[in-house]
Amino acid sequence: MPSVTINSSDLEKEGPILEVQFLISSDLEKKYIEEKKAIPEPITVKSLIDTGASACVIKKEIPEALGLKPTGVTKINTPSSKDHECYHYFMRMLIPSHGLIYEGPFISAPLEGQEISSLIGRDVLKNGILIYIGYMNQFTFSLF
Repeated sequence: MPSVTINSSDLEKEGPILEVQFLISSDLEKKYIEEKKAIPEPITVKSLIDTGASACVIKKEIPEALGLKPTGVTKINTPSSKDHECYHYFMRMLIPSHGLIYEGPFISAPLEGQEISSLIGRDVLKNGILIYIGYMNQFTFSLF
């Protein structure tokens, strides 16, 4: 099982942050290849592993930059809002440093005033292991 271990200068303040890339889904990529269409370049962003998020969240600029259309609408609850309607998209997330890949739905929602562009939620964490070693400012993340 591939995993990544990150040492942080201040894990308590920053949280478990990874550099990830977002890409179009593998099925859409196959379609683009068949149609001889240009495949969009991956979008590289900082992502926070968030055990409080039930699903993965991305800033709306990510699917827009990949030229994706929403696959549906969902309602989310946040600490400051209830039943907030958001689009969701089907795409791939890659942790390039270790080849960890997740393909599935991502909810587009505001992540304003933060240095991150996405949240890795429990929908991904259910397929992996997160070890948070606070006193060492270190975490390890693995995906099956």
